[in-house]
Amino acid sequence: MPFSACPKDCFDSCSIITENSNGIRIRGNPSHPITSGFLCYKAKFFVDSAISDKRLRRPLLRDGKRGEGEFIETSLDRALDIVSEKIRETIKECGAECILPLEYAGNRALISYYFPRRFFNRIGSSFLNHSLCDEAGSMALRSILGTSVGMDPEKLKEMKMIVYWGINPAWTNVHGWRLAKLSKAKIYVIDPVRTESAKGADVHLDLKPGTDIPLVLSILNVLSRYGISSPELSSIVSRYDPEYAGRITGLGAKKIEDFALDLLDKRPFAIHMGYGFQRNLYGGLSVKTIAYMMTLLGMERNFIYDAKHGIDYEYLGGISKNKRLINQVNLGRELEKNDIRMIFVYNTNPLNSLPNQNLLRDVIQKKDIFIVVHDLFLTDTALFSDLIIPAASFFEFNDLVDSYYHDYINLNQKVMDPPGEAISNHDLFVLLSKKMGFNEPYLLEDEWSIIDNIINMLKINKNDLLKKGFAKIERVRNELIINKSNLKEELENFTIPSRDGYFRLISSTSIYGVGSQFNNLYSFDTYAHINPHDAMEMGIDDGDSVRIMNEYGMIITNVKLDDSIGRGIVLIYRGSWPSIHGWNVNFLTTDSVQEYSMGASMNSTFVKVEKV
Repeated sequence: MPFSACPKDCFDSCSIITENSNGIRIRGNPSHPITSGFLCYKAKFFVDSAISDKRLRRPLLRDGKRGEGEFIETSLDRALDIVSEKIRETIKECGAECILPLEYAGNRALISYYFPRRFFNRIGSSFLNHSLCDEAGSMALRSILGTSVGMDPEKLKEMKMIVYWGINPAWTNVHGWRLAKLSKAKIYVIDPVRTESAKGADVHLDLKPGTDIPLVLSILNVLSRYGISSPELSSIVSRYDPEYAGRITGLGAKKIEDFALDLLDKRPFAIHMGYGFQRNLYGGLSVKTIAYMMTLLGMERNFIYDAKHGIDYEYLGGISKNKRLINQVNLGRELEKNDIRMIFVYNTNPLNSLPNQNLLRDVIQKKDIFIVVHDLFLTDTALFSDLIIPAASFFEFNDLVDSYYHDYINLNQKVMDPPGEAISNHDLFVLLSKKMGFNEPYLLEDEWSIIDNIINMLKINKNDLLKKGFAKIERVRNELIINKSNLKEELENFTIPSRDGYFRLISSTSIYGVGSQFNNLYSFDTYAHINPHDAMEMGIDDGDSVRIMNEYGMIITNVKLDDSIGRGIVLIYRGSWPSIHGWNVNFLTTDSVQEYSMGASMNSTFVKVEKV
């Protein structure tokens, strides 16, 4: 009985039982303590994606102007010749740092994610600073606690209260949501939108976007009455009484006071900090302020944000020879000022997922950059490339998948061959190393050798892994190093971004997609969700066509009146394909970066809305 493992960028990292007789069938591994025999909504597309007739099967070489989608087929061998020749040419003309592997978390399987880095470390290329998703909050946690690694979610059953802050687990962490609902804990959801999670919570705090910090400071104000003082911040906290913060956040004083008292009385509690709210201009600082509050309540270990498990990443990816990092969030601006001649795209779809798409696409059109894309489908990024190499689905290679949420590592076994000349990340870079004349054993190491080495490092019994499809691994537990020294100065400089006459744009994950993945396989929700009262004031009815615009771009779409959306907010789900749907929310999102790790601030985007 073969096992698969979902490698998508998701908390749950599911273990899957896969059958491939008369077609592929999948089901959740019932023995897995987290997966518990069921899969998420997105799993319905795993098989559809793998067997889709839209998949790429042969390498494609551009045969026309960039972006027009004109390609001719070539062989994999010829494609690798072209890539290796271009690498040599680029290194000779301007050095290896002019080559940029543009990759991210579209495939989080350990070999698929890290093995290509062995090649790029070997040649000494530049690398990407992964600042798009969670790094701002991670850096903020490290700055105050010394670690971003929080609690084991299996301990949720011991909590008296569970707070989901800026996350919609009913869609994006379904197995964690199940653990919470099975517990006897009181559940809070903090979110500007009345999501499915908010509907299923005991309490929904529908604060205004970007007001997380005033909420925390007001909680500290309430706690100070009960002997929980915050000496480092007393002069700031005193200004945020519940009445004042209630107006700023839109929550009112009573909700803030009740929440503060629950935090005081319902210990132990856990706070699962999502990634959406830290993609604000002060998102990292918001995370840091929440962590500070938790230290005062003795709950500094009881957050969920990230997990680490002692995996040797230098073994997996090699040792870096070049320290130049290109920031991910404002890639268009980075490409304008840095000499990049060649980009190799894998595990990501940047001409969909990155903000300020108009600038990024304009720069790519103007600059002489040779772009290679390795993907399963003809994505928007692939349409703008010079060479496309078809990729393998996760049913078509062997690998291991860990989790940034729970403490299990899952086995992924190959159950079918890739179609045509589609090729896995591992096999592609083995062949490319050979084309380059590299013969170092670590560049040619096979999948099972790497798997064996990793499970030996983690002290996993291989027979048990093959029998169960997963293994429990030990979470890294760093010593906490509490550092509150800079927080007051940072909070003194905090302001709530606002623009008169503009709506706050929130770009959230849809129920079925992971980034842009799978969104080419079903009818994607391209509506602009707006509060009915806001729409009425603008003379807009349900289904009307509207123009949404700002300094970054403009889109035209239809409105869905949605009373789950707070006033002054436009919600658009991210991940639509411009090549299919005509636009993408990232034609509007800001590429401004925040202080922490130059992280993303897309949810600090403001837009005007007008009826067409």
